[in-house]
Amino acid sequence: MSVASLLGHHVRLHRVPLVPLALGLALFEGVMTFVAGEPSVTRFLTSVLRSAPPELLALLNQDLLAGVSPRGIVGVGYTHPFALLMMGVWAVRVPSAALAGEVGRGTMDLLASRPVTRAAQVAAALLALLGGLAALALAAWLGTLAGLVLHPVEGVRASAYLPVAGALWALFACFGTIGVLASALARESGPAIAWTSGILAGSYVLDYAARVWPRIAALRPLSLFRYYEPQSALAGGIASADMAVLAGVAAVSVTLAFAVFARRDL
Repeated sequence: MSVASLLGHHVRLHRVPLVPLALGLALFEGVMTFVAGEPSVTRFLTSVLRSAPPELLALLNQDLLAGVSPRGIVGVGYTHPFALLMMGVWAVRVPSAALAGEVGRGTMDLLASRPVTRAAQVAAALLALLGGLAALALAAWLGTLAGLVLHPVEGVRASAYLPVAGALWALFACFGTIGVLASALARESGPAIAWTSGILAGSYVLDYAARVWPRIAALRPLSLFRYYEPQSALAGGIASADMAVLAGVAAVSVTLAFAVFARRDL
């Protein structure tokens, strides 16, 4: 059994939930372009944000909202909790079901009895994870593109959001590789889901808290969300330093996942 065959197994297992996740992201990002194109909305947001508490601005990413321009409003769609949740569902679901889930369901016995290496199983899980996240990030950008085609907004180009979509993919690819490592360590999907979800949610909360609470601001680099800066990607492309951190964490997680799964009892 090859990596391609295992990948096909993951595709059949997860293709149904992938469709509504992608459609939801595309529709949401498309709606954001319509919102940004309404001058009345811009004026309303300007008046609201002038009196909003700093905690709310931190949650909405005040740097991206600076000036409350239509360009910034469209970009908020890539930092909104809805978009993050859609990406997070895939980053948690696929890794936990791929390794720990197979062990817990007993199907790993069938897979292990066939001529397939453990490295191939981890590789197939990674391909399913990264491919699905790429499809979701692309769907988000296509939603932006379709919205701007149907309802053009002066000074806003869909191509400017490609780096933002790429950074979104990189962030959740990093979380997903942590999920693969958690799955390689666990014997059931439940603990793997708990660990991956906990790390993802904890990272988000830490990033938010560090931005609004000066006493713990020094802890913000410990959050992976610190290295997802859509406003920077929108202004000048993906920051290489941020991507280096995410790639480094992902590389360590993947290396450990291969090593752990190769030696563990099934």
